Amino acid sequence: MTDLGGDGLHVPPAAPRRSASQKRVVVDEPKAPEADGVEPRRRKRIDDIALAWRIADGYLAIGAFLLLEIIVVAIVHRRELVGIYEPGLAITALWPITFAAAAPIAVAAGVIVELARHAQSMLARLGLSLASAAYGAWVAFGVSTGRHLAGGARVPFVLGVALVGFFAAFAVGPLLARALVPRRDKRFVLHVVLAVVVIEIVLELVNALVLPRLYPAFHRGLALLSLLVVPFVTVAFDGLRELTAAEARPARGVVGRYFGKLARVAMALVAFALCCAVASLSAQRMAPADNMRLVYATHAPIVSNGVEIAALLSPPPPLDDAPFIDAQRQAGRSLDLSGRDIVLITVDALRADHLSSYGYPKKITPNIDALAEGGVVFEHAYTPTPHTSYAVTSLMTGKYIRPLVLQGLGADSETWAGQLRRYGYKTAAFYPPAVFFIDAERFGAMRDRGLDFEYRKVEFASASLRANQVRDYLDAAKADSRLFMWVHLFEPHEPYEAHADHSYGDRDIDRYDAEIAVADAGIGEIVADIRKRRPNALVIISADHGEEFQEHGGRYHGTSVYEEQVRVPLVLHAPGLFSPRRVPSPVTIVDLFPTVLAGLDIPRPARVRGTDIGPFIMGTNSPESARGFAFAETDTMTMLARGPLRLVCARRIGACALYDVKQDPGQTRDLSAVRIGDMAEMRAELRAVEGSHGRYEIAGLRIEGKGWPDALRRGIAGDADAAEDVAALLDDADVAIRRKAAEVLFELRQSEVAATMRLALLRDEDDEVRRWCALGLTRLGEGASLTRELVTDADPAWRHMAALALAESGDGRGETELVAWLREGYGKNVADKDRLPFERAKEIVVALGKIKAKSAVTALIDTLDDVRLAPHAAAALAAIGQESARPALAEHLATERYQHARVALAEALVALGGGPELVAPLVRLLGVPDPLPNGLRLAIEADIVKLVGGPRDRDLARLRQFARSGVPIRIVVPKRGTGDEIRAICRARSMDDRPGEIRFGMGNGRVRPSTGRDRELVPIRAPELDPKKTAILHVPPGEAFHEVFTTLPESVGVRPGDFGEFVVYATQNIEITVCVVVPLSPELPPPPPEPWTPETYDGTSPAPSGSDLPPGVPNEGLPSP
Repeated sequence: MTDLGGDGLHVPPAAPRRSASQKRVVVDEPKAPEADGVEPRRRKRIDDIALAWRIADGYLAIGAFLLLEIIVVAIVHRRELVGIYEPGLAITALWPITFAAAAPIAVAAGVIVELARHAQSMLARLGLSLASAAYGAWVAFGVSTGRHLAGGARVPFVLGVALVGFFAAFAVGPLLARALVPRRDKRFVLHVVLAVVVIEIVLELVNALVLPRLYPAFHRGLALLSLLVVPFVTVAFDGLRELTAAEARPARGVVGRYFGKLARVAMALVAFALCCAVASLSAQRMAPADNMRLVYATHAPIVSNGVEIAALLSPPPPLDDAPFIDAQRQAGRSLDLSGRDIVLITVDALRADHLSSYGYPKKITPNIDALAEGGVVFEHAYTPTPHTSYAVTSLMTGKYIRPLVLQGLGADSETWAGQLRRYGYKTAAFYPPAVFFIDAERFGAMRDRGLDFEYRKVEFASASLRANQVRDYLDAAKADSRLFMWVHLFEPHEPYEAHADHSYGDRDIDRYDAEIAVADAGIGEIVADIRKRRPNALVIISADHGEEFQEHGGRYHGTSVYEEQVRVPLVLHAPGLFSPRRVPSPVTIVDLFPTVLAGLDIPRPARVRGTDIGPFIMGTNSPESARGFAFAETDTMTMLARGPLRLVCARRIGACALYDVKQDPGQTRDLSAVRIGDMAEMRAELRAVEGSHGRYEIAGLRIEGKGWPDALRRGIAGDADAAEDVAALLDDADVAIRRKAAEVLFELRQSEVAATMRLALLRDEDDEVRRWCALGLTRLGEGASLTRELVTDADPAWRHMAALALAESGDGRGETELVAWLREGYGKNVADKDRLPFERAKEIVVALGKIKAKSAVTALIDTLDDVRLAPHAAAALAAIGQESARPALAEHLATERYQHARVALAEALVALGGGPELVAPLVRLLGVPDPLPNGLRLAIEADIVKLVGGPRDRDLARLRQFARSGVPIRIVVPKRGTGDEIRAICRARSMDDRPGEIRFGMGNGRVRPSTGRDRELVPIRAPELDPKKTAILHVPPGEAFHEVFTTLPESVGVRPGDFGEFVVYATQNIEITVCVVVPLSPELPPPPPEPWTPETYDGTSPAPSGSDLPPGVPNEGLPSP
């Protein structure tokens, strides 16, 4: 038995022992005797403070570990960082803050290491056990805030975990002490270092992969444990000292023996002092580096805590309430539109870069291109919001409508058609009812007013039918009347239909191009009729928004403010009015209304927000205005455009990136770190813009006779940066402002204002203010007794909000109320006008998943029919874990047409163990023109690779190991699909920055016939490919896995249902995870149009007078009395 008492000597079992009276307890590292049979001398006092050496060494080791994590993240995620600057900033600014903050942990770690080394002593053993119990109790307390451990169950759970930690450490302590005894053996050093490295890797992987973004206390506990383990590596140095002790001690003397230790202590103290001294400055240096902060906050489990500390040391600057000053509004008349008709043609979901006149290589828009050649082209025009309802209403009112409707404003806005009617124009509109589909409840007034057009043809119609309708209207209109016509074509909006006359391919983007070509043909017909009957008319071609095809990880529109979603074409054509030109300055479609008013010399309404861009059209704009201006937003993102620069911000976390679209049209390189001045200037301007949205609407407010303060308006719009300014309004004398501020803080969910809300909860005399504050604190996880009382309140609105707040904090006591609210506001039979806003319905669905509400399964299944809610409902069902949801998920997956929803449904099925249900839909979705993203990863997770056209386990292992030297694999192609064509799909990645290839096909017959030895894992020799029976899959550069695919040639001779022995070769830089062969399948056809009746007056509102209708035009779509 080893005795570490006394002087800490390792005494052989056979050696004589000291008497009990001679023993003393010294916490110190073990030391070998100086010579055989010689009693060691009593230690010097300086040698009795080994704990100090251990803390210093451990602190330096922690510093090295933090630096290593920063470097590893910079290497692994180098594509997300800007050059060498951002990794350098992380090292010079983030590391000092994190290192200084780790000092208390280093002290604790030093104590724990020494306790572990001496755990054969009962005192040290108890100390180690108590430390383990305290750690377990802390983590258990943090993770037990949910409903499952609410009430009396939490204390037993915490005590139980603490006891487990205590007894585990008590049992392991002596074993650990014996393992840590220094030995004069290099293997001891290697074993200690290797053990620490392995433990750190495991902890980092668990932190990254287990319960990501859930249970913050669990992840903080893992981060703390990682730092506590690091100092154990210093025990390896004890072993090194043992190896050199014999010859070093006589020569070095007392000073030499302790010089290294004292130097390390001094180094640790100096490093700590310097890091504390520069922490504030480092935080200030990091504050503008949004991209770097985002990367390390997302990908660095330990250092991410330093990012949060830096934000506390250097909070965002106070928000400026200075009003935004429009650089150019309506300073004189540049464009003369007197006597001209106005024809506005918009195309739904038409992105600018898919027009030949905007540089698209395919020639699919000859008619628009012809107008562009003889007109004015705005190269950078933007929609204010990439949703049709918001974009069209903004276009027709000349204002940014989204922030207004969120404030309850804008319903009484004057419109383009209304203003021109007042000045003698006849107005007509041709548009589908889907224009007001998104957030229809917010646009009821505008929809019912028909945007003030006197003649309306509101129905779904093809481009050619629209051309006929416009022709009929023009034929019936009086020749001496001036016309304002708006035509909205719907073709490019999904679903993307194939057209035999415009066949560009089978993928979504190919069919999208075909739809654009059809819309362009319709535009050609309409413009030809206009020029025949109204030759001097001003024709304006634009769109409501663009469309994304995975450029920034998304699809469709309404989710981001990158170019593909918010940049739209803008072409103006009017014979004899202006010279052809291209305008590079950014503008928005909001500017068209005030521009036309200025051109007609019609007074501009005071609340119209857009800018007169007539000087750009005529080429008379000043150099100062050449930078232009555009603003766009969604509920989570904002964009400001000035010149070639685009500031894109994620509003909820207050982080922004800056792009130069002239040099980087794909917006992949953030310039915020190298163009600091532009970044600061544009961020300040963006804050001012967001705070100014309601300026022209304040007079329209009827609440308390005044408008909201700027900070409150920005908070209502969803700007998280405004939270602290909104919180300051909780002290306002006006109770209406305090109530609204408390409500907005509830919606913003920003933890930095929790203290202010707690104070208002305690002292505000208004019950509504206190209620909102209690709900907001509960949402932040702090809890408030008033919230629990509100679950049983007489007002269902308060019951609903209390149930939501509790569920979001993990408390399920309002589960029944929350499920009922979802059924009432988003059930199958709920009318559109009674539906909940999508944002609120999404919050309810996510909250139900968080509390694992089993009673919500049926209600969540009902929401799968909604295209926007379906992904969130699927994730909630997966979180709840009820396998009874699998059939419904499989049924919806089989008929789902949207890729993002398909992915969510498939992932939910995998999470619920629905591998068998996933086989059939996955085979089809892998065979459609645009295969399911990450479909092969899902097949691997569901363990159904061989059922969806993949190899069996043995062949799969051979493929992964020998693809770079060539390997045969045996596959049974699933018998599904509609034809004989088959597709190969491989999940692979490049292991460097170069692209690679995978050659997939059949052998040429010269491969040696299979024998018993051929069934071994290592192939005897490489097979040979037949070039005529081979296809090539191109793997893009980058370390991320891609699922690449290609159609195999008919010459392979394998059809759906057949067995095939394929050969796979990959270039040397390619790593393959899996390959499958599936039959090609057609994409799901779009649903048939629903029966629709043109809108009519209900008899309660007067219709426009008959004189407003051109004679002979049938009264279709026009409300009639």
